[in-house]
Amino acid sequence: MFINMDLTHDLLTMEKFFSRNFYNGDSLDAVRQQKTDGYFLLTAPHATNRWQDGRRKFADQYTGSVVQLLGTTAGQSWLATDGVASDWTYWDERSDPFKLALDGILDEGKYLVNIVGASARHGVDIHVGIGNDPRSEELEMAEMIEDTFGDFHVVTNGQFNAASPKSVRTYARSTGSGGIQLELAPSMRDPLEHPDTAAEFVLRFAELLATRSARCTALEAALIA
Repeated sequence: MFINMDLTHDLLTMEKFFSRNFYNGDSLDAVRQQKTDGYFLLTAPHATNRWQDGRRKFADQYTGSVVQLLGTTAGQSWLATDGVASDWTYWDERSDPFKLALDGILDEGKYLVNIVGASARHGVDIHVGIGNDPRSEELEMAEMIEDTFGDFHVVTNGQFNAASPKSVRTYARSTGSGGIQLELAPSMRDPLEHPDTAAEFVLRFAELLATRSARCTALEAALIA
């Protein structure tokens, strides 16, 4: 109970940074990030407002604070937008701070977990996107998430699967990195409307990430040795 109250407070406090100037931040294309030795890279590309296909798109609220708190709690790298993101068409033409930071961390061999928001109207708490060509690690990650959140409505792929070539997960896979995408309903990320379940998501998923990171790091060290 007390842990969940602390996590709810942390989410609300961290979101104040992302919500500056009505989620426009202080400068165009700004990012917030932290690197660690952990196995995972958590990203929130929609933490602030953005331009897409010539239209202004609003932030997926609380995805930035969720990613930051998960990274801090589980000891993993994280990256989020911190200002209005410029419009773009092709990944190979991008040279903005988010793309440069993403490339730099993926080059270190991190496994991507991209987090975006989803509408409550779908009736799904967590959608796990693994794409149309998942490898064994993507399948294993999806199974662990389904087990960890067995008392919530979790869907892997299906009608919600993000096939857009603009998704961070799709780009990470194109570079050879592993990755999944989580689409979170408000029940899993909004500490104002859903304080108990938003905190519970962070608590459980941070534990999963920390445990998995320790295992994968140990395996990599054993292979090198």
